[in-house]
Amino acid sequence: MRVLLLFLDGIGLGADDPSLNPFAAAQLPTLTELSGGYKWLHSTPRLSSERATFIPTDAQLGVPGRPQSATGQAAILTGRNVPAEIGEHYGPHPNDAIRAILAEGNLYTHLAARGKHSIRLDAHPPHYLAEIERGKRLRTAMQHAAYVADVPLTTLADLRANRALSADFLGDGWRDVLHIPDVPVHTPQAAGALLATLAKQHDFSLFSTWITDEIGHHRDLARGIAFLERFDAVMAGLLEAWDDSEGVIVITSDHGNLEDVSHRKHTENAVPTVLIGAGRHQIADQISALTDLTPALLRLFG
Repeated sequence: MRVLLLFLDGIGLGADDPSLNPFAAAQLPTLTELSGGYKWLHSTPRLSSERATFIPTDAQLGVPGRPQSATGQAAILTGRNVPAEIGEHYGPHPNDAIRAILAEGNLYTHLAARGKHSIRLDAHPPHYLAEIERGKRLRTAMQHAAYVADVPLTTLADLRANRALSADFLGDGWRDVLHIPDVPVHTPQAAGALLATLAKQHDFSLFSTWITDEIGHHRDLARGIAFLERFDAVMAGLLEAWDDSEGVIVITSDHGNLEDVSHRKHTENAVPTVLIGAGRHQIADQISALTDLTPALLRLFG
């Protein structure tokens, strides 16, 4: 069994309003097919299509207020109701209490204890990694979970060697925004195929992008539409290369944001969880909240 977790920060299920919600405005044939012909909206029910199960997923976890990245990500990777345990939704970066919870056990450490190999597939720029090492930048909850399990963050060398992809999937941002030359720039189809190839080499792979959340905070509808259409095309390449009998792809998020560009804040909406592959039938019924993901994935691995 192989599991590829695609984490898109800050995507929720919002209104069917193309003026506010990129998911309502974008042309997303691959994602729509996964959800049985429905757009990814708050009106979309829990359902199964030919290849996938679509699950509106509770990100609020019974705690009042807007869900935040640190507690949401920690809930995903520990199976614990982290906002309830610390008494609030907290983020963007984990505080001491959240880091302690992650250190007590998370998906990476549990898999390592079972002899399973995990890897990150999203590359990190050199200056970003240097700031973490110098203590100038805090790790995200996703990154801290990997850190305590000795799963390294992928680097520029990994990106250049096609052992990882950039947060924008294609690599053009590293050249155009970061001005780092000699990095591969993929077509969406090739990027998706590379994700499939890399995930097949490991028991558990995680690809994380922060760009969806950043677009939501900037209220950029046009950019949100373009990025989702890019993701849709990458997913087409991934699904073409993926063998449903060998593994499960999971798409999920920590909180809503991008689905409502009428403001810059997170939302209280449910988030989408999409399970792809034959193995989804073993766990789909067990998932309704972020806290259900790690227990379900551990069951997949026996």
